[in-house]
Amino acid sequence: MSNSVAIGSRLNDPGRVITLYRRQSTLLFESNMHRQITRTLFWMCLIIVPAVTSVSSAHFLWVKSVESDGKLQALAYFNENPFDESYHFPKKLANTKVFSRSADGKLTEIAAKAVDTDEQAGILGPITDAKALVLQTSQQYGIYGTSLLVYHAKHIRGTAAAEINSAGTSKDLKLEIVPNVNDKQVELKVLWNGKPLGGAAVTLFVGDDDASEKKTNDDGIATFELKQLGGFVGALANTLEKDKSGELDGKKYKGVMHYASLTFTLTAKGEPAAATNNGKEKAKSSKKNIKSKTPTPTSSSSILKPLPEPLASFGGVVCDGWLYVYGGHIGEEHEHSAANLSKHFRRIKLDGGQNWEELPMQTALQGLPLVTHGGKIYRVGGLNVRNATASEDEDLHSTAEFAEYDPKTQTWTSLAPLPAARSSHNAAVIGDRLYVAGGWRLDGKSPGTWEQSALVFDFTKSASGWQELPQPTFKRRAIATGIWHDKFVVIGGINAKGKVSTQSFIFDPQAGEWSKGPKLPGSGITGFGVSAWNFGSSLYVCGLKGKLFRLSDDGSAWEESGRVETPRFFHQLVPAPNGGLMVVGGASEDGHLATIERVEIKTAAKN
Repeated sequence: MSNSVAIGSRLNDPGRVITLYRRQSTLLFESNMHRQITRTLFWMCLIIVPAVTSVSSAHFLWVKSVESDGKLQALAYFNENPFDESYHFPKKLANTKVFSRSADGKLTEIAAKAVDTDEQAGILGPITDAKALVLQTSQQYGIYGTSLLVYHAKHIRGTAAAEINSAGTSKDLKLEIVPNVNDKQVELKVLWNGKPLGGAAVTLFVGDDDASEKKTNDDGIATFELKQLGGFVGALANTLEKDKSGELDGKKYKGVMHYASLTFTLTAKGEPAAATNNGKEKAKSSKKNIKSKTPTPTSSSSILKPLPEPLASFGGVVCDGWLYVYGGHIGEEHEHSAANLSKHFRRIKLDGGQNWEELPMQTALQGLPLVTHGGKIYRVGGLNVRNATASEDEDLHSTAEFAEYDPKTQTWTSLAPLPAARSSHNAAVIGDRLYVAGGWRLDGKSPGTWEQSALVFDFTKSASGWQELPQPTFKRRAIATGIWHDKFVVIGGINAKGKVSTQSFIFDPQAGEWSKGPKLPGSGITGFGVSAWNFGSSLYVCGLKGKLFRLSDDGSAWEESGRVETPRFFHQLVPAPNGGLMVVGGASEDGHLATIERVEIKTAAKN
């Protein structure tokens, strides 16, 4: 019985996702994500935004007003969209200063401090001028690829159309979005150095609707129609200064990429003004004191010789007393290239192993699962990166490869390929059947084609190849998979809208049906790039929040069962020598990791 976590790749995001998609997204890793998606994204290869690219696939700096500790406060946060405040805040933005702007244009700096909880991550401080209508900030992120990245964020505190329209412009923002609301029509005017910017890409976010993208006209205006009046609204725009070049921290850049964000809450006519969270609905948690029958594990230091190099988004599995590691992402956290793909397949003996052994390597991949069955190792799909260096345009290709490795003969055998290429997915083996779910298909650049189908391969009927399972209701990647009561469990992940989920789904092979399982406690990056494994008869999962959760005996809840010493994601959770579990590699707030940490379980769970 085995499974492995698929680590996606995030590429377009300069933020904690790579800072970790909150300490979180692997295309978020595979796509192009900013470097800190995890506490620095651990760059799991998340997504950072290189040159003028679709803002819908990257991470950005946002600012809004929130009610916290009974006070009205300003929050600067980082994410793909304006709705989730919990994404890990990049260290490169730690010096961000937030200002309130009064009607006469006077700026007042807000005494903000770093905040990092399950619900919020960013810079938070009290708004002392209750009449100030605008919150704003400009902050340089640093160099991504070959360009310098700069953010300009603004929030309008008024909720009536008249207040939003009268907010005026912020002269201190080099790139700015100025809204004008007329019933269900919203005009977004993009200003560059105070002048209209024609041909600028503008993205509008409203509630659960898909983001809308348009180009500004010659007057710098893009007009959107709202489906309904009322709710939290966000917008993004960007422009590139191609003729600017220079050097920062010893690294040269050519071109300066600017991203502007805007948020406001629009109150529908006849409704009271929204009081607090500007679109962030805090679910009322019905937390019950559930006592687990499983003793609480404790975390200890590294127990095996570290990986030869820091590694994330790799395939990992334990088979017959050996830990096997295939491929993965190395190098700079968010930079995806052939040079930053590990070209190694290695193993180390769990009991007394002193050195990593090099094994025959095939296609260099990341975002792939490894599983074991009958004493053999199987790799399923994965992402290959063809651009030689990170300075070149990304050329990302998912693969349909399915191959078997025999440790006795140290040889690979190609098997029936997947029906379609897939990466950032995951897999698990139940009995003689291999189950696969999640992921997406990339064929050059992101965004890719998200896979909704789930598959099964019967090792006793290999000639029949892959078969489709009843179609799941979800489309996600950067998921974890595991086994519980001989059922296939899919946990967390991120969807095509860039929203991370904590929801689990359970497939019952006997009934041939999918059902919803419990959500992981917490929010935001909690469910992104997580890894799961079985110990005894229980299923465990852990991610960037550093908490180990166990699926309760009745399957109704995830119970906290311990802590990981060094929180990480896009790692592998696997059996440890002499019992228990261990976390291998992954990305942390401080970058990729090579360490292998034990999570002890003193007594096996009893179901």
